[in-house]
Amino acid sequence: MEGRCLIRWSVRLLGWSWLLLLLSPILYACWVSFTPSELLTPPAGDWSLRWYRAFFGERRWMRALENSLKVASLSLAGSLLCGLPLAYASARFRFCGGSVLAWAVLLPLGVPAVVLGVGLLPTVYALGLWGSSLALALAHTLLGLPVVYLLARTALEAVGPDLEWAARGLGATPWRAVFRVTLPLTRPAVAAGAVLALVLSLNEFVLSLFLATPETETLPRVVWPNLRYSLSPLVAAASGILMAVTALGTALVGWLWLRKR
Repeated sequence: MEGRCLIRWSVRLLGWSWLLLLLSPILYACWVSFTPSELLTPPAGDWSLRWYRAFFGERRWMRALENSLKVASLSLAGSLLCGLPLAYASARFRFCGGSVLAWAVLLPLGVPAVVLGVGLLPTVYALGLWGSSLALALAHTLLGLPVVYLLARTALEAVGPDLEWAARGLGATPWRAVFRVTLPLTRPAVAAGAVLALVLSLNEFVLSLFLATPETETLPRVVWPNLRYSLSPLVAAASGILMAVTALGTALVGWLWLRKR
């Protein structure tokens, strides 16, 4: 019994050690963002909010943050509106071409972002969407859609159709059965997919490099030249803000999971 307990605690300690190792660059960037110095060095003494004030006080950075949140919101909506029906159809029905459809949905995950950006550039021009936030949102939806689809389909297959059929047998309409029975049971998986789609959009740089203009540039696109040509702690502050948004989304998923339990 003591040997099993020791093994269990050893495995937990190893897991937490690897997690801290993976998170150490993120934690270091957050630490650097509070430095009062002009260099990318951790605060030696007092911590300062100087670079966060500089971030919120500069119009270009604020506009990039607004564009990132706008594009991420549109991309999230597109991923959910497309991914959930596709996942439901794949999990509940068997139809000709279903495997091809699933393969096509997952295809953007296997295509390099550079190739995807080059392919989308003439398409955006042809559709008259060049220079708009919608073009970026549609491009980011290609990355968020497979994640939402995979998680939602896995959850739907785990839940099964029995409870939904029972609700319909008790008089619920098909739509009511889906919204009152199926979706609440799959809510944690759907929320996790939504957060991942949001995070992918917020941090996507390559597609923004091809499709964004000075008016629609996102925060990662503004960070890149500043990180490449001038190592300023302002970049660390921008990273800290993006990580704060990600942490809030992750906390929301955890809260939904606890509510389900």
